[in-house]
Amino acid sequence: MNENTLIENAILAFLHNYPEHRWKDEYLVLLSKVRSLVNEQPKDTTVQKRGRPAKRQRTQKASSTEASKEKVETP
Repeated sequence: MNENTLIENAILAFLHNYPEHRWKDEYLVLLSKVRSLVNEQPKDTTVQKRGRPAKRQRTQKASSTEASKEKVETP
């Protein structure tokens, strides 16, 4: 749901419940501004491009062949 729709609904509820309030004229002006914003298209947001992709560090595991299961000593 759009934020402007919620604001418009709140203004309409105020005007419905308090038709003789002293702020009625200000709320009518605000309602017209909110309704004009509903008709506008949202602006495109720029997507931040990431740098180079992260690569995981490789572990020193050998493949599962029999020759590679022998223990190798490193100096």
